[in-house]
Amino acid sequence: MFERNLEKELKKWKDSPIRKVLILRGARQVGKTSVVRKFGEENFDQLIEINLEQKEQCRWFNGVVSIDDFATRVELYMKKVLKDQHTLLFIDEVQESSGILELLRFFAEERPRLHVIVAGSLLEVKMTGKWSVPVGRVEYMYLYPLTFFEYLTATGQSQWRSYAEKLKKGEKIIGSEKLKKIFLEYMLVGGLPEAVNSIVKRQGIGAVKEIQERLQSAYGDDIGNYARDAEKKYLELVMMVAPKLAGGLFKYENMGESGYRGREVREAVDTLEKIMLLTQVNAINTTTVPLFSKPKRAIKMIWLDIGLVNLANKSHETVFEGTYQGRLMEQVVGQTLVAGGVRKKTEVYYWARNRDEGSAEVDFCVQSGNHVVGMEVKSGNTREMKSLFSMMKSDPGKVIPVRVSWDTLGTENYNYSGKEYKIVSLPFYLLERWEDFIKEFV
Repeated sequence: MFERNLEKELKKWKDSPIRKVLILRGARQVGKTSVVRKFGEENFDQLIEINLEQKEQCRWFNGVVSIDDFATRVELYMKKVLKDQHTLLFIDEVQESSGILELLRFFAEERPRLHVIVAGSLLEVKMTGKWSVPVGRVEYMYLYPLTFFEYLTATGQSQWRSYAEKLKKGEKIIGSEKLKKIFLEYMLVGGLPEAVNSIVKRQGIGAVKEIQERLQSAYGDDIGNYARDAEKKYLELVMMVAPKLAGGLFKYENMGESGYRGREVREAVDTLEKIMLLTQVNAINTTTVPLFSKPKRAIKMIWLDIGLVNLANKSHETVFEGTYQGRLMEQVVGQTLVAGGVRKKTEVYYWARNRDEGSAEVDFCVQSGNHVVGMEVKSGNTREMKSLFSMMKSDPGKVIPVRVSWDTLGTENYNYSGKEYKIVSLPFYLLERWEDFIKEFV
């Protein structure tokens, strides 16, 4: 089982005096079950796991009426006793039982010393009608495909991760070409645990591709588990088209030349975002915080995993050639930014100047305190950043500019239209540390 960044947050949750039932969110196949099992085995005397996708277990626990009733059912079925402080209770695929879902509110009140984690890949789309999550009595964490740093650890290259995590701005990077090579491999494999495990076992990129094909098909097969018949064709369209659009802009209307109306497509995109298969990156036209998206502008698509994006575009052999390279790099940057939101989903935007003021777009924007971090993604050798300069000019002192590329780590000086600008130069393979490298601007 791979070491995941989430484990540090799980340990904080375990020791917190105000701990609540934890709902772990994430798409299917990102490793939720594995990370909870690993955490439970390493930090508790016993792990009790209930999987409500198994029909027998769902029937046994669905009729539960109280915490005491639940504890009795656990003892009879699992032959184990729930012990406060010593037991991690893990309920997987919780969306399959409205009874268990409604019971969550009472764990915090009646058994506050019992550690409870629940997960459900389709939780939010299955919650309809009277189904509801007990607001205020639960807390959330989010799990995504492996990041590059997690990939380094998983593939036995933790020495490179340690080195990357200690690098300081201004230091000469030893082995930058090696880090670039591993990052390019990561982009081909992606971060889905099964695909990464195939690389660990030295099965080759062909085996990775087969795994990716099967996982992508499984996501499509899931549609029947949560969609009404009238919705299926729109969900199937988005499932097929969205990975091909990843890293680029799209509109709901006539998505993928389908001829479908914008309203139905939007509902389908929103549904797949709920189950965390994609992220919609909306436009902003201001640097005033808090940030709010600008309506009626195209949206940037970020799909779940860079490996699946390569699969959809049939680009495993020519992945770094041609115009596709730019979108690919935006996908991996967007995916990395999104994956940073463990406790709370990261709100990622892109900046677009008003149409009547001319054309200018900055690839990604993230709020950091009272500042806005503007990131330009450069896949090639160009250093032209007119859009980033325009964004900075619109609100001097508010924007922290970052250029993400293959160039070395540092602070660069630019002269544009008679003004001096300082910009953080950040290599793709150090993107996870972006917050460390902008501190001098805050």
